[in-house]
Amino acid sequence: MNKTPINQSSQAIETKMLNKLQQLIEQLSKNGIKYCHWKSNSALSQVLTGQTDVDFLIHREDGNSFRLLMSQLKFRPAGIQGDAPFPAVEHYFALDEETGILVHMHAYYRVITGESLSKNLHLPLEEMLLQNVRKEDSIQVPAKSAELVVFTIRMMLKHTSLVELLMLARDWKGMRREIEWLLEAKPTDETLKLVENWLPAVDTRLFSQCIDALKTPALLPRRIILGLQLRSQLSIYARNSRLQAWLSGIQKFSLMAYGRLTRSKRAMILQSGGAVIAFVGAEATGKSTLLTETRRWLGEHFVIDQIHAGKPKSTPLTMLPNVLLPLLRSALPTYRPSKLITSSASTEQAQISPKVYPLISAIRSVFLAYDRRALLSRAFAQAANGSIVLCDRYPSMSKGAPDGPQLQQFEIDPKRYPIQSWLARTEKRLYKEIPAPDMVISLFVPLEVALIRNKNRGKEEPEDYVRFRHSLASNLEYGNAPVYKTNTDQPLDTTVLEVKKNIWRNL
Repeated sequence: MNKTPINQSSQAIETKMLNKLQQLIEQLSKNGIKYCHWKSNSALSQVLTGQTDVDFLIHREDGNSFRLLMSQLKFRPAGIQGDAPFPAVEHYFALDEETGILVHMHAYYRVITGESLSKNLHLPLEEMLLQNVRKEDSIQVPAKSAELVVFTIRMMLKHTSLVELLMLARDWKGMRREIEWLLEAKPTDETLKLVENWLPAVDTRLFSQCIDALKTPALLPRRIILGLQLRSQLSIYARNSRLQAWLSGIQKFSLMAYGRLTRSKRAMILQSGGAVIAFVGAEATGKSTLLTETRRWLGEHFVIDQIHAGKPKSTPLTMLPNVLLPLLRSALPTYRPSKLITSSASTEQAQISPKVYPLISAIRSVFLAYDRRALLSRAFAQAANGSIVLCDRYPSMSKGAPDGPQLQQFEIDPKRYPIQSWLARTEKRLYKEIPAPDMVISLFVPLEVALIRNKNRGKEEPEDYVRFRHSLASNLEYGNAPVYKTNTDQPLDTTVLEVKKNIWRNL
């Protein structure tokens, strides 16, 4: 695969709004839907170029129109695996087809905020934010005086627990930039009027002290005390008791830790469900590279796993035989898969090749089929629970398929070879029981390119083996699964974008 640098394309989008967001903003205005991007607008350029999430506050009366618009623009609803969503908050994802960036949209119908993990407050500020708007970079955002109200509450509440303080410390410079940006127009007096009108339970003198403590900034103990005082005054707007909020925070923290273990930062799943996506192709077609790129892309947001159906892990039944396999391969080099495949493919060799697989090879083939069925059964269970499973190689029932039944290549006389015949039928049955993947990314390159790449790889396969596998790859079938053929003899960023489009279309 031609690994053309993609830095040029990524630099080009840094100053340009994503086309998908541009479409959304234009349609929101055209349909008269009241909205605003209600927080973190000091980093609005990062939002509009897909570097961070989009946080839209939507007028509740426009909720149905907004959801219809999101469907028309092909935004997919999503949620967090194993966790109830925050009330009045929805997640959507869409692919920007020019860049391959996934746009993550948070749609709020109420201002649900507070500590990062529990978001235990519903602040009655929706009308305040939607009535005090201005345009910045063609997008509706709150006036700085209104945004300062929300920002001050969010930041001060981060001082009320150790976990929140640690999270704040990680982005302290960002907090400092945002408070300085909000105070550029000196909106404090107007902000205090808004607090008095919309949050009558809050003492405006305390709120003014909180703003000053963030601006200076005050010493940490002072900020903690002010944060606790503000939280106490805001308790009337709490969604849950302190104990419930603490337990909710623990649950969210556990899910975050789980997300890290699964290499997904958000641990999100699409409402349409998970999928098993197979990457197939002959040697040197770029499967490993594209799997890595796809995992990085989807793993940024979704619960994801990657498996290798070509080399499945042993099950308890097959563990001992598989441990002995390297010794058997050393003792029987002519019965290695690559040797058997290439010899059976050659007319001249076929005349002198054995009429049946050696018994040890037949047993090994059945064990391999058993391991593959076990691995892929688990993969489909994960997909049924919302995970996206990326599969390196996948069994095909096509005759001679590299990862399919191997014992069907010879006419086995059941009377002469009853054990081998039974093993062949067992192998075929095991493969038939494996469901078809949800989609197949079938990679190919011209034969001459595959041969050159094979020679440049760390582990070179025999040339006859590469030629034969290349000839098979174009004819493999995978049940009813949609197959997307992708030529990888093109620049990497072009290939990756093509794969992203095909995957997103089917999720």
